[in-house]
Amino acid sequence: MSEFKVFFETLQQSLTNDAFVKLTLSKPIKKSEGLLNVYMRLFTIDGKETFEFKYRYTEEHKFKKFSLSEAIVELEKLLLASFRTGTLFTLDEDLLVLVSKKKLVSYRDNAPSFKNKLPEIPPQSS
Repeated sequence: MSEFKVFFETLQQSLTNDAFVKLTLSKPIKKSEGLLNVYMRLFTIDGKETFEFKYRYTEEHKFKKFSLSEAIVELEKLLLASFRTGTLFTLDEDLLVLVSKKKLVSYRDNAPSFKNKLPEIPPQSS
């Protein structure tokens, strides 16, 4: 988790402050694999925070649900192996994590894209 410490600390802080909106992984390393994006949303199911990942492929979408600790492991794996960019959207800021071809990690802050949280719709069934 060391390379993405700032990213995951900002994610944790946004959850604590109730400012998390969503997270998007983009710029796939190998477009030939067909995985174009991964979107992460937060839902409360039976009183527990659950993160739904939507894996957007060229032909289909797949959904998986994770706890926070599982979500962090999955995000790190995806950022190291499959994607060059991750964007954490919060009500306070948008934080971009950029992974170079040499696996160097850099960050960029942007003004927040969202003024309000997304409506909580029921998660998709897997």
